[in-house]
Amino acid sequence: MLLRSCVLVVLLLLGGCDAPRSESAETRDEPEAPVAVVRTEALAPAEVARKVEGVAAVINPDALLQLDADLRSAVIASEFSKSQLNRAETLMQTSVAVSKQTYENAQRQSESDITRLHLLEFRLRQVWGDDAPFLSTESRRQLVGELSAGTRALVRIDFPDSYGSAPHNIRVAPLSGGSETPVETVWSAPAGNQAMPGVSYFGLIPAGPGLRHGDRARAVADAASERAGLIIPNSAIIVYASEAWCFVETASQKFERRPVPLDYPVDDGYLVTAGFEAGDKIVVRGASTLLSREVAPDFEGEDDDDGGDKKPQHEKPESSAASSPIAAHASSVPEAQAD
Repeated sequence: MLLRSCVLVVLLLLGGCDAPRSESAETRDEPEAPVAVVRTEALAPAEVARKVEGVAAVINPDALLQLDADLRSAVIASEFSKSQLNRAETLMQTSVAVSKQTYENAQRQSESDITRLHLLEFRLRQVWGDDAPFLSTESRRQLVGELSAGTRALVRIDFPDSYGSAPHNIRVAPLSGGSETPVETVWSAPAGNQAMPGVSYFGLIPAGPGLRHGDRARAVADAASERAGLIIPNSAIIVYASEAWCFVETASQKFERRPVPLDYPVDDGYLVTAGFEAGDKIVVRGASTLLSREVAPDFEGEDDDDGGDKKPQHEKPESSAASSPIAAHASSVPEAQAD
């Protein structure tokens, strides 16, 4: 009886091992589908502000301070001579004996003082421009005090080219290094810089280290007009043969390599104005793999005249880290492997 029971248990165990697995168990054992190697993004039209660069020079304010002092003296002299002329006219009208010579002297002095005042005002506009924010005496009063105290500075900004409308968001940075300082007030200079043909402006900035009279600075601004095009993201750019490229999906699972000009860098890539169209699908992941397959494919051996097998030699892509400023986003390509 005991032997019979043992045989029955063994048969049951063997039957369980041979039983088919359930469908759910087989499903759990199957590996997950691999993630797609290539991912694309469609290009969309974009407009970015054009950056312009120039040079700036902090101007010594002594000329403006002297001109302001001369203008104040001329205003006082003009007002005094005008009052003297009015007094002489009043005396003549009240039958008080006033010589004709005294009246004519007062008239000539008044005209002379007014002419001198007008000449100084013309000189102010000629040197600093018709749009200068300190043409009137009242507007100059506070500025002259700040210039004398050294808390503000006058700066001349020269850009090497004319961009139509005046650039905006102008900043200056010391050549010795440091943060950019926004130019508070900007107006057109009446004359350009002969050493740098283009456009010139005057501006007011807070004085600081590297931005005092006599110092030179670097000027940066945004052009009034924006540049239109398409932005190729950094993740799509690869480097091969010392040039930048990206892959475009022309059909399902078919890709074409196109050069990417690096003339207009932006925050997240490069702006291109030709060679691409809106809606083009750009490979943003897997571009290095596509390049590897393109320049180093597998080849079957072929018999030559001597009966030996030859394999074509393929150029090894250059390392992106040594050949392009976008090395952080490009991948080096492995060498071709023999079968």
